[in-house]
Amino acid sequence: MQYNFSEYFENNDLILNKFIENYTTYIYTDTDNIPDLVAIYKSIMDSFLKQFDEDDILALFTKLSDLEILLEKPYAIISNEIYCLQNTLIQHIISVNANTNANILLFIELFKKIDNKIAEVYLKTYIEKLLSINNVRINSLSDLVDRNIIKHYESHLSWLSALAKYVKFSDVSLRPELDERKCNFGKWLDSDGKNIIKNNSKHKSIKNLHKNLHMYGEKIQNYIESNEQHIVITFLEKCELLSLSIGTELALIDNIIMNKNVTKDKLTGAMNRHALENVFSSQYELSLATKNSFVIAMCDLDYFKLINDNYGHLCGDKVLKMFVETTKKFLRNSDIIIRYGGEEFLVILPAVSKDVGYEVLEKIRFEFSKELLLDGDKEIGTTVSMGLVEVNPECEYKKSYLDRYLDIADKNLYYAKNNGRNKIIKGSF
Repeated sequence: MQYNFSEYFENNDLILNKFIENYTTYIYTDTDNIPDLVAIYKSIMDSFLKQFDEDDILALFTKLSDLEILLEKPYAIISNEIYCLQNTLIQHIISVNANTNANILLFIELFKKIDNKIAEVYLKTYIEKLLSINNVRINSLSDLVDRNIIKHYESHLSWLSALAKYVKFSDVSLRPELDERKCNFGKWLDSDGKNIIKNNSKHKSIKNLHKNLHMYGEKIQNYIESNEQHIVITFLEKCELLSLSIGTELALIDNIIMNKNVTKDKLTGAMNRHALENVFSSQYELSLATKNSFVIAMCDLDYFKLINDNYGHLCGDKVLKMFVETTKKFLRNSDIIIRYGGEEFLVILPAVSKDVGYEVLEKIRFEFSKELLLDGDKEIGTTVSMGLVEVNPECEYKKSYLDRYLDIADKNLYYAKNNGRNKIIKGSF
């Protein structure tokens, strides 16, 4: 189809500069690509100076979409940018001639086609990316040493991949089970899952997440035939988020089971250091599979040697136990505390960011600084220094990662000890 809006556009540079300034520059993070993006927009604007073919303008917007996807812009931002461009151009048309209803309707119809083309390009890229990362997630779970209930999440990652392939090929034979009661995970959740997930509210929460996941799967089926790609993108992204939420919940429950089963330090009740490598690798793989960061903190009791020297090792042992008891007051059942050696402990906080982890550890630090051990007429107390590091997995686990992250946590701890003690230093890899 041919279009001609040339009578409304003369000084396109002013319109383009206004649009770039108001709606695009604030979201660009890769300055090297700004000239390329502006050049494409200029080509689009130049098209309105003459008669143009629908296929040509769609090709330009495809090129624009490819570049913005390369910059990892979310679809919502890309779509909003095009919506703002449409409104900017319509406002200009009206300002030139208010009696242009027919051409404005034609203009809106053109942008509907442009929106669908952008959605089509984004959806294709998103599906390929989803299939790739889901494969990494499934491999991560299959590499776990301890596979308690998280193995059931693996079945729903496969379900999500099947849904993505169904969307990609519009082939009903690839469609996964859309009834949440009949898929493998749903059957397990209504049978053995009830007994394993002993917390009723937690079971209900996971069940609701699963129900909503399948509901969006059904909605996707309804919109595939109507070719409304932008709606399919929204629902498929929602499915991925719900799937990750289910995985996070199951991973935390797996940690609770692991906490109960691993060998404990006889003195403090903290987890034994011998379990560290398996615990860390499992946490890394779970975090990669559920797209979550987690936090490790190296903790060292300040001036602990003086307590042993001045009050004896028995009092020192009681102070160690006091630290673990204080720490556990602020930990979830899924969090982990390990006695690393002597007066050193590791705290692992799954599915939290560095800032959230810092808040938890700060409560522990502050509370422990107030704790006193009564020994006859003596009050014995000390403080704790901590080095924190956030682990944000982006690739498959390697054995060397444990030492690398522990080294960062240890360096942060060393900085805390040498800059006044009784504080937390946080850093990232």
